[in-house]
Amino acid sequence: MKGFPFFVLSFLFLVGTVVVGVFHMEERGYMYYFVLLLALSLFLVASANVTFAAIRDLLKDYKKQGNILGFLYDFFASLKLAIFLMLTIGIVSMLGSTYIQQNQPIGFYLDRYGADIGLWIWKLWLNDVFHSWYYILLIVLLAINLTVCSIKRLPSVWKHSFGKERFLKLDEKMERHMRPLLVYPKTDITEDMLVKFVKKEGFKVFVNKEENTLYLYGEKGRFSRLGVFVVHIALLVIMAGGLLDALMGVRGNLTVAEGSREDRLVIPGKDKVLKLPFQIHLESFHIVTYEEEAKREGRVFRGDPSIKDAVASYESNIKIVQGGQVVAQGITAVNNPFRYGPYRIFQASYGLTGEAGEVLLTVYDRQKLFQERDPQTAFLGTVKLKAGQVGDFRGMLLSIDRSTLNIENEQAGFNGEFKPAIILKVIKDHRSYDVPVIYSPELTIFAYSQIPQLKDFPYIFFMEEFKPRFFSGFQITYSPGMWVIWTGSALLVLGLILAFYTVHRKVWIKYQAGILKVAFWSHKFKEEYRKSMIIKLKELGDVEETS
Repeated sequence: MKGFPFFVLSFLFLVGTVVVGVFHMEERGYMYYFVLLLALSLFLVASANVTFAAIRDLLKDYKKQGNILGFLYDFFASLKLAIFLMLTIGIVSMLGSTYIQQNQPIGFYLDRYGADIGLWIWKLWLNDVFHSWYYILLIVLLAINLTVCSIKRLPSVWKHSFGKERFLKLDEKMERHMRPLLVYPKTDITEDMLVKFVKKEGFKVFVNKEENTLYLYGEKGRFSRLGVFVVHIALLVIMAGGLLDALMGVRGNLTVAEGSREDRLVIPGKDKVLKLPFQIHLESFHIVTYEEEAKREGRVFRGDPSIKDAVASYESNIKIVQGGQVVAQGITAVNNPFRYGPYRIFQASYGLTGEAGEVLLTVYDRQKLFQERDPQTAFLGTVKLKAGQVGDFRGMLLSIDRSTLNIENEQAGFNGEFKPAIILKVIKDHRSYDVPVIYSPELTIFAYSQIPQLKDFPYIFFMEEFKPRFFSGFQITYSPGMWVIWTGSALLVLGLILAFYTVHRKVWIKYQAGILKVAFWSHKFKEEYRKSMIIKLKELGDVEETS
């Protein structure tokens, strides 16, 4: 095997060997390195062969035309170049989307792949493939290839499909070239009958008369020849959108605690922080269990009872705040991102902040509770407080100032063992108080007694309900080329419909001395079209093929 096919196969063999060794083998023995050396040798030989052939063609073209512009023009219009570029882009995209996790710090790659491979991944920009210089270069080269290819082929296609010369009569010269069928009509044929016959097949008909001869020309589906060029334009638009994303797009992480808002986007692997043009306010975070998931889908959970309360998914209720105003709101969940313009907000992670998220407090009159010992008359009501918000109760302003999930063991709180305690910031009569509330009423009463500042404070709070405060980790992508890509995709569908579901066909008829001569042409499915036309022509009379 020689030339370009050998080059492509050796390239695939080399890439496949490297991928298998790096990503699918824990240990690489002598046999693997032998195969790798063989693959590299074949690729070098094939590359040298292709390079030699290119230089030879370049010299021939230079001798013939005296410049290299013609060679470069043919080179960039080459189908071989298009195949190689698309193959390379596909391989690089596969590495970036399937094998190598993108946008991670260098330590991540060193730990996962080892010092040598991890360092090469970093040096070759494989940690950020879609923003790498060579990926952008490949896209640009493919765009040039498609453009030059279209420019080179469009004039002849346009001339054949839309030029005036396509209205050729079936004269003797065309007869020798087209080898028309002879049809001997069963009855006399009129012009109207022939026009109706051709129109019935979907053709647009043109009629020309000369003395005793009638010429008909029919054509349909001529726009199908432009389908491939529409596909080329669509691919160029899609690539323009991809380049726009590669040059200006952003992918980063943002962490927000419940009740808070954040606009600082951390770009992993680059130690870079970007400020978003809006803030994300996390209204609430919710863990969806398997049982709840079943209820949402209108069915009864019938799985293992031991996992009904396990985590099936998690979601965040967020608001987009821009210019001090809420401009959008909704829910982002696993595999269901929230879209805001060119931004997509993915639910990537979650965790406990170590603080209280929401508490329900019962409020008592301290004097009536402790001196009169009458809980019923001492009870004043309840108040619910959320982290980051200020509540009101009987003219007092209340907020959660500090909190812990487990007052006895902070780490146990992160493991779900809650024994919470909070410090309320209370503003009453223009005075500020730090009021403790602990999960145990006894501990709360004891804490009150140890704080001199609360000696004259008239209320006491007990913890009725407690919910921890979660944070949500969001991955945010900024894709300015998204709508460009969607536009290109719509054009691509249109081009494919034109190219594959319509066919450019022509028919020529010459009626002279009671005999029909019929020639036809089809851009695709030529034999099938010929057979169908012969069957239809038999409706007019006997059909005979010319030699």
